[in-house]
Amino acid sequence: MDVQLTHIQLPNGRILGKGYPTYIIAEIGSNHDGDLGRAKMLIQKAKQAGADAAKFQSFQVENLINQTCFANQHWEKDPAWDVLEKLSIPFEWHAALKEEADTVGIDFISTPFDLERLQWLIDLGVPAIKIASGDLTYHELLKEAGRSDRPVFLSTGHATLSEVESGLKILWESGCKDIVLMHCTSAYPSKVENANIRAMSSMQHSFQAQVGYSDHSPGITVSIAAVALGASVIEKHFTDDPTRQGPDHGFAMDFDDFSHMVSQIRQLEHALSGGAKFPQETELSERVMARRAVYASRHIPKGTKLTRELVKIVRHSYPEGIPAEQWELVLGRQVSKDIEPGELITWGMI
Repeated sequence: MDVQLTHIQLPNGRILGKGYPTYIIAEIGSNHDGDLGRAKMLIQKAKQAGADAAKFQSFQVENLINQTCFANQHWEKDPAWDVLEKLSIPFEWHAALKEEADTVGIDFISTPFDLERLQWLIDLGVPAIKIASGDLTYHELLKEAGRSDRPVFLSTGHATLSEVESGLKILWESGCKDIVLMHCTSAYPSKVENANIRAMSSMQHSFQAQVGYSDHSPGITVSIAAVALGASVIEKHFTDDPTRQGPDHGFAMDFDDFSHMVSQIRQLEHALSGGAKFPQETELSERVMARRAVYASRHIPKGTKLTRELVKIVRHSYPEGIPAEQWELVLGRQVSKDIEPGELITWGMI
């Protein structure tokens, strides 16, 4: 099952794909710490840092995890329950956050973790739906996301290629043609040596789909490399202070580091432009200065037949000269004038 690799246009007109700027998502996640004011501040800072989108997570704890889990050989209350309950974004926040994002000029996106919140986001007019890695096999959610008439960014952490194909098929059959497969390593943080970013290229080759990278590793190396390998979307956790308490702060980028990453990606995009092999305009002078031509190694009287000993092949290769690759063509030919040592030999002299 192949998905055609084409450009994706978001509802706001932004185009994703080869030849267009990387779509960079600041994953605010739960770093709002349950404070609407903080959430708005982080949206503003994400815009200032150069992000294209500020992303949150839309869940209600009882629709996300079971209240108890099996640990220490018995069932007990899941310690994540209370944490997640405090970080759940209330319904009314969504419109307020979308309005803040619109005001500062950045896309508002949120990951829905249940069908109700998916519909909230669709009704709110988000430009794309992001599906978390853990919900790659939640086909009920994928079906509804596929019917949303929105591009879907499908995270593929801790998944096999066949599981990715199954999720992709669900979206495709539900009517979604605009899909970005987001490779990631689902560890928080993840180590650079576990990034396996070539898996992103494998998915692109296997499914002819656009790919992106959701980066949980420290620094910018992996994200930069992912863009070089063809990622059209980069997602990175974002905070104003990595030392704050909370599940996402410790492995999130602060403003300065995120800004630096964006800057480096934008520079890389310039380096990746084009593709045909030809000399750049700025290289034309170097073609003269760095290449070699045929010069006289000593005085050569008129009528002399040229030998290898009478010529030297050195820089610079001026247009009127005989370039290095043609030097054998002058051997045995007579010169029509006296040529001084170090003089550039031209076709008009022989």
